Order: sequence, then structure tokens, then C-alpha cells
Amino acid sequence: MLATMLDWPVHDAERVLESLVDASLLQEPRPSRYRLHDLVRMHARRLPETAPDGAAAARTAALRLILDAARTASDWGPRGFPTGPQPGEAPFANWQDADAWLDAAGGELVDVVGFAAALGEADYACWIAEALCDYFIRQGRYHESQTAVEIALAHVADATDHRMTLALRNCLAYTALHQRRYAQACTWFTEALHLSRHRPNPGEEARALAGLGAVDLSVGEGDRATSHLTGAVVLARRLHNDWVAAIALLTLGLVHQFAGHNEEALTCFADARTHAEAGGRPRMLGKVLSCAADIHLGLSQYGEAKSLLREAIHLVEQVGDTYFCARGLTRLGTAEQGEGDPSAAISLHHQALLKHRLLSPLTEPGYNWLEMDIRSRLGRVYLATGRIQEAREQFQAVVAVHDALAHRPDPALGDWGIHP
Repeated sequence: MLATMLDWPVHDAERVLESLVDASLLQEPRPSRYRLHDLVRMHARRLPETAPDGAAAARTAALRLILDAARTASDWGPRGFPTGPQPGEAPFANWQDADAWLDAAGGELVDVVGFAAALGEADYACWIAEALCDYFIRQGRYHESQTAVEIALAHVADATDHRMTLALRNCLAYTALHQRRYAQACTWFTEALHLSRHRPNPGEEARALAGLGAVDLSVGEGDRATSHLTGAVVLARRLHNDWVAAIALLTLGLVHQFAGHNEEALTCFADARTHAEAGGRPRMLGKVLSCAADIHLGLSQYGEAKSLLREAIHLVEQVGDTYFCARGLTRLGTAEQGEGDPSAAISLHHQALLKHRLLSPLTEPGYNWLEMDIRSRLGRVYLATGRIQEAREQFQAVVAVHDALAHRPDPALGDWGIHP
């Protein structure tokens, strides 16, 4: 950060920072993360008044670095951010580096949005909030995503980038969708859709349509979902937006699957795979392959399902997606059982349970449904191999989780966790 703000070589910045630590003017609570002592911080806040131009340039450089990191880390890709500065020569070799850099920032990222807004940098506040949305959602940090976007939206009238009025509404909707707050998600997506057609802005229109399609599917409105998702695919392909095209086709495939139209579902998943591969992000591709594998499991095509699931698990492990890793492992267990290897199946189901324990019921809406799914599959293997008592224990655990829930599972998506 300091090297970027002062336009210094990284090793020079590190040397100065370490010297300040040695002089007790800085603290280093963890490696490569620094903070000022209280008195030094008070003095530092007064310094910009003596050199306002230099302070403004350094501030902009810092905000630009955070924006570059968030956009580089996002699965949405460059087409997801058609306005504002694109990532330049930032010190991020790839999305993994940017992701790790954001991880090191911890809980400070929302404060950055508020800081930018307070200093009159409305565009940066909006750009950073939008770019962080995907990063926060991938980690289950929904409250942080919502807070950052709400801060930015309160200042969107001061931004020169008019796309932000639409984009931030879509971001709030995506966040609500992942939390399964479908009424709120529908409201924000609908506002974004109407505004994007009034402006017009086909990119934000495509995102809103894809989101509305996911909401429709979640509440059991398959026909309406098909209409929204088909429109999203058309727009996304025209704009060469592989992320929106992939998520819309994935969701459309689920619409067909839940309607019992397996061939149509597999066609959608194959098209989604093409766009996911073009997008180059493992998480999206892993989701597509996992959903396609479910079709083959249902058709007792266990060899094809195993191949897809192994690749999907490898992909989602790369990005630390614990939920989809657990989901893939338990389905791979079902495929192994189908091919006559109950020992491998039991081992995989237990691996899935270990992964599941790494999730938090406070941040993962599908936590309970995933546990019931894993234990049901494990119970069936035990039952098939004559291990009656162990099967009974698993089924009793499923009943206990179900009875503890205050509401019924989502009628469509359930534990899929495939929201945009």
C-alpha cells in the first residue's frame, strides 16, 4: 500500500516501514500489516492540511490499489466492470494474489468504502463497494457486502459514474439472494431492471434478469424464471459477458432439471461450461460440472458423474469453496455406491461431513440442508450394507436437524447454493 501511495519501489517502502516499527512509531500486529500508534495517528491526520495536493494523490493511489485488488479478485471478470478505471500495473500477478491481499486486510474493507465516501470520493466508494460484492459473497460475508453497498448507495447521487445507480441495486439484490431474502432481492432486481431499461444499460439489465430468474426458481416460478433467464443469456452473449451467461445458463439448466427435462438441462449445463471455461474462474466451472453430474447420477450414469465430480471438487478446492466441496464429495460417494464400492462411498460421505463442520450455520444459509443431504446418503449406504444401527443414527440425526428448523427448505434451490 505505502509503495503504491508514494510511487516507491516495494523494497524501499518495506525498509522504511520496518525502520518505523523499530522506532516504535508503527505497530506490526501481523506480518506485513502495519498500524499507527494513537498519538502518531492523531499527528498524521493533521499533515494533509500542510500538503493537500500530495495527500490527495496518495489517497487516490490507495483507493485505486484497493479497487484493482477487488476487481482482479472478482469472478465477474473485466466485462463485469465496464466503467471506472480498469486494473493497471498493480502488484497482483493473478486473482489468487489479489484475493490473498484482500484477505490480509481483514475487516477493514467496509471502512474503506466509508472513508472514500466521507472524503468526497463518491465514485471510488461506489466502485469499490461493487467490486467487493463478489469477494464478500464468496466468503459468506453477507453483512459486510450489504453494509458496504448501502454506504455507497447513500452517496451514489454524487458519483459521476451513472452506472453505479443500477449496479449497486444489483449488488444489494445479489447479497439478499444469497441470504435467501427473496422479497428484498426481487425488489432490488426489479428496480435495477426498470432503471437499466430506462437509461438504457444492457449490461446491468442482463445482471438483473439473471438475478430475477434465480429468485423465480427459488420460489417455484419455473415459467417466469425461464423468461427472465433466456433474456439474460441473449444479452450476456451479445455483450460477451461470460460470467452472466454462465450463471444464467446454469440456473436455466436447473429450471429444466426440476421440471424433469434432463436433456434440456444437460444442454444448458454444456453451454454454461463453455462460458465458464472462457471466463477462466474455477469456482463457476466447478459449480457447472457439479450440477451436470447430478443429472448423470439421477440417470445411474455413475462413471460420467464420477468424472465430472472429481474435476468439480478439484476446482472448488482451489478457491476454498467449502460448501461446494462438501456437496461434491457426498455426491461422489453416491456414485461410488452406485458402482458397487460402499467402502469408498462411506469414506467420501465422512469427508463431506468433515468439510461441512468447517461451515458456519450463521453465515451459510444452506448449512442445515447440506447436513441432512450428507447424512441421508450416508445412512442409505449403511442400510444397504446391513449396518442397521449406524444407518438409524444417521437418519435420526437428519430428523433432529429437520425438526430444529423453523421453516421448510426452499422449494427449488434448497441446498444448491448456486445463486449468482
